[in-house]
Amino acid sequence: MSSIGKGSFTRRPDLDGCSGVNNQTRHDGDPSEKHWATLGPAQGKGNGFVCGVSLAYVTCAPMAHSGSFRLGVLGSGRGSNFVAIAEAASRGDVSAEVATVISDVENAGILQHAKQLGIPGQFIDPGKYRTKLNEGAEQAYITALESAQVDLVVLAGFMRILKGDFLRSFEGRVINIHPSLLPSFPGLEAWKQALDYGVKHTGATVHFVDQGIDSGAIIAQETVTVLDEDTPETLLKRIQCAEHRIYPASIAAIARGEVEIKGRRTVRRVS
Repeated sequence: MSSIGKGSFTRRPDLDGCSGVNNQTRHDGDPSEKHWATLGPAQGKGNGFVCGVSLAYVTCAPMAHSGSFRLGVLGSGRGSNFVAIAEAASRGDVSAEVATVISDVENAGILQHAKQLGIPGQFIDPGKYRTKLNEGAEQAYITALESAQVDLVVLAGFMRILKGDFLRSFEGRVINIHPSLLPSFPGLEAWKQALDYGVKHTGATVHFVDQGIDSGAIIAQETVTVLDEDTPETLLKRIQCAEHRIYPASIAAIARGEVEIKGRRTVRRVS
């Protein structure tokens, strides 16, 4: 059992279906299919980063401040990626702390997990729109994250499109995970899109959030083989296992400031 903050948890096998899988090995047994483009955010300056700009690339490193690298997690569902991140932080694999968890769904599982772990969590009403935050809600989310002094905003199954003032407030400091190998199959239910199209490989992608839909610079990807007998449910389960590996690893790398952005590419900075 690992502890975080005031709470503690044991990974639940039923939460993600990844119990017993070596985090260093592909779920389908082929290590050669793991592809990393590590990592890094932020073009510009925010609470967590100081960035130097040249004609070729942007290099960012965490700013020195009194506390640890702070994460604000937004989610709408069960929160399995949040649990994976929290577990990695408790092991010391991620040098960061989850400062706050916010959901647009009042009784979302992610808020229950946050409560169990002693991490501050809250529901903020998203307003009348189905796929985005209304203006008042957007400002409420910005205020809550700024009050928590977050260095990085982590979207973990957050089912609202973020644009405008939100992205300007956290420019280059918002990341997301998507259940496909972007740029293939952006948008909703990407695993079903992959099955319907008939691809032989799909996967998971960690990327920065920009004004488009799943179009930001790619931080990391892991490939998942599509099996002949796959259903949407079985394929999604293996993609989620990949997500739970690469999301914490990407956050850890960002927190260490290991980032060079060259055009649309992100590469590891060699110190």
